[in-house]
Amino acid sequence: MSLFSINTNLGALAALQALDQTQEALTQTQNEVSTGQKVANAADNPAIYSIANTLNANIAGLSAVSDSLNFGAQVVSTATSAVSNINTVLQSLQSTVTDAGDSGENLTTLQNQVNNELQSINNFATDSTFSGVNLLVNATGNGITSNSLNVVQSVDGSVFSVSNQVNPNGGTTNSTLTDTLGLTNLNVTGGSGGGTGNIGANIAFGVGTDVYATFDPSVAAPAGSSSSYTNPNNLTDTNAAAVLTTGTGASAHTYTFEFVDDYTSGTQLQSSPSATNTVIAVHFNSNTDSTNQIEANFAQALSSNGFGVVQQQDGSLNIVGRGLTEVQFGQVSAGTFNSGSDTTQTTATAYNGVTVSQLSNSQTAVTAVTNAVNTLNGISANLGAAAQQITGIQNFTSALSSALTAGVGALTDADLAAESAQLTSLQTKQQLATQSLSIANQQPSSLLSLFKGS
Repeated sequence: MSLFSINTNLGALAALQALDQTQEALTQTQNEVSTGQKVANAADNPAIYSIANTLNANIAGLSAVSDSLNFGAQVVSTATSAVSNINTVLQSLQSTVTDAGDSGENLTTLQNQVNNELQSINNFATDSTFSGVNLLVNATGNGITSNSLNVVQSVDGSVFSVSNQVNPNGGTTNSTLTDTLGLTNLNVTGGSGGGTGNIGANIAFGVGTDVYATFDPSVAAPAGSSSSYTNPNNLTDTNAAAVLTTGTGASAHTYTFEFVDDYTSGTQLQSSPSATNTVIAVHFNSNTDSTNQIEANFAQALSSNGFGVVQQQDGSLNIVGRGLTEVQFGQVSAGTFNSGSDTTQTTATAYNGVTVSQLSNSQTAVTAVTNAVNTLNGISANLGAAAQQITGIQNFTSALSSALTAGVGALTDADLAAESAQLTSLQTKQQLATQSLSIANQQPSSLLSLFKGS
């Protein structure tokens, strides 16, 4: 092809092609400079754009998770504040019921003070509502729409839950915090006693009494024990047992706590559960456990079944709650309980080194409040653990969101320093290409000089 053709200007075509390429690159660079992104849409890089979109969706999800966790933290914080105030009321209540044991006190006045303090406890619990969620009231209504907390803790939708802290132990769904604390109907004037029950009882394991003889004098201790008994397998026939009765008449219910020796392989429960009798095994190991350890196991079993129990300095156990009307200690064999005495309240008769006695009304009230303090400490610990866990999840969520945001930036953000240099370069090339095209466009007109004078 001739280089001197007016039909085809090769120089202009080459210059134009170079100018188009430069303009295309310049447009892309200007877009990156203006948006700050090297991948702003799928056309820029389909794979990177898809990955970035997925990460951005996760970041948006984490933002929602963070909002949910912030909500949960406020719910728990509200309940924790209420518990702190309730603890102050319990301290005052402890002083009030202790004063009731003094001679010359006006018990009616003290009872009115007790009633006011119990009402304050329930008021604090009811008021600890945040956006309809209340962890200290086991009922809805009056602005309360939920009694437990569920917060989304991850973009996969998994939920962190905080349960309601009111455990009615078989009570109604409208049970109050004072029910859980064992303080409903707390009475210092006599008659109905303290706590939710009618009486309080003390069970004392004989000091210095061999632990095996305490439970069954016919049972031998394992080798190496100081006991002189010789038949370690008789616990299959007879178990020591504490029987607690709640309520009276048709509403009476018994809780039979049988002491089961795990060291003796043949040991088994002797009582049969029924609609009116709940049987609970109190496990111990006669080869290793001391009397104190067995008492601790018994106390745990009592507490787990809704009774208030406080260990005294002498090691004995004060028991209240659940409408308690009778406590006996003895042995049970083939379903027959033998307490060694016929009682209608608690018995003061010693039985194999164990005595059961009834607490005074003042002692019952003090025990009920002491147990309430311990129960509230457990609630406070639960809420504190929940707050710590929510804070931990919040910190992780924040760190994960930052990491994903940095990842998206690494994939899609433009290097503006490099793009600035590139922009200068392309602008220069654009000017040169334009100049070259201008020169090329002038070339055909130079052919006219060949035809001058013709």
